[in-house]
Amino acid sequence: MRYLAVDPGGRRLGLAIGDDVTGVATALAVVPYPGCARAADLIVKKASAVGADRVVIGLPASEGGEETPACGRSHALAAAIAARGVPVALQREFLTTNEARRRARAIGLPAGRPVDHLAAQVLLEEYLAGAKDRQGPG
Repeated sequence: MRYLAVDPGGRRLGLAIGDDVTGVATALAVVPYPGCARAADLIVKKASAVGADRVVIGLPASEGGEETPACGRSHALAAAIAARGVPVALQREFLTTNEARRRARAIGLPAGRPVDHLAAQVLLEEYLAGAKDRQGPG
């Protein structure tokens, strides 16, 4: 199965693609967040363009795993995408942006540049690892 991951932020969306055959996730793009309905349209269009079977949306959690106030945006976006007929999964995430910043430094991305696409990559890697764990040993 192929996935489009979305790291939803207040101003931008980070996008990444990956699949469960290879288990590899790749950062794709950073796009402006135009509001829930327009973002859902954009994500559905992008999912179709990359052949994604499911959209995985980051669900920002606290250190203890509880939902944060930012989760409202993720839930609304997931509902809007699902209403357009695209399967959606929510993936709890914690410190993905910190890991994305570390990766950005490692690849020489200039400081201050958006790392949302790298955060989406991290969240999709975590989702794919969890899916493999749920399936058990191969």
